[in-house]
Amino acid sequence: MLKRAFSFVSIAFIYFIITVLIHEAGHAFAGQIYGLGTPSIHLWPGIEVPLDISPWSFSSYWPENALAYVTFIPETTNLVVEYPENPHLLAVNPQLKILLEHPNNSNYLPPLVGVMGSGITYAVSLLCTLFLWFCNPMGIVRTFSVFGAFLFYDILSYTIFPVFFGLQHLIFIGGSYAEPIIFLAEMGIPSYVSISLVCALCVLQMIALGYISKSEGLIYTNNR
Repeated sequence: MLKRAFSFVSIAFIYFIITVLIHEAGHAFAGQIYGLGTPSIHLWPGIEVPLDISPWSFSSYWPENALAYVTFIPETTNLVVEYPENPHLLAVNPQLKILLEHPNNSNYLPPLVGVMGSGITYAVSLLCTLFLWFCNPMGIVRTFSVFGAFLFYDILSYTIFPVFFGLQHLIFIGGSYAEPIIFLAEMGIPSYVSISLVCALCVLQMIALGYISKSEGLIYTNNR
């Protein structure tokens, strides 16, 4: 019993980390295409992907309650001329410095980049559900497809808990704002439309997965 519980917790933890990486990868790739610069994904408490321990990840730059976030290093850096604090000195030696501003200071992402976090997890979820429905895979392929199909929990939790309950998107941890709804609103889609659409799509997907489970079973490894 204990071994089974440990296995379940381990699989759930790995599944959660993969979900977070897919979510942040959506922001990262969209931001790179958008021209924000080279992306870097940071996981709490300070692991940088590609794998690195970032010295400033533990500092005040880390967004409050965030499990992960993406920063972008601009392709072109800012140049500033820095003068001494006392302008009355006879010898004024200005210094040219390259400013690499931490992009997270502004805490702003363009709407398309922002919505692609939950957008990419839902896209993967939908593709896996359609694959299960039409292709009826078996064995390990089916197992991975089922795990992928349930990724819609990301966009649903980002909508349900912050909007209706004022909670963080994973109840006790994670962002405290409805990320996909906010960014869709910035794109001109009314909140009530995007909330209704997200809930309706996720309910339909749960019904589809329930039908697949009833008719074929969600996970099995033996050939029929």
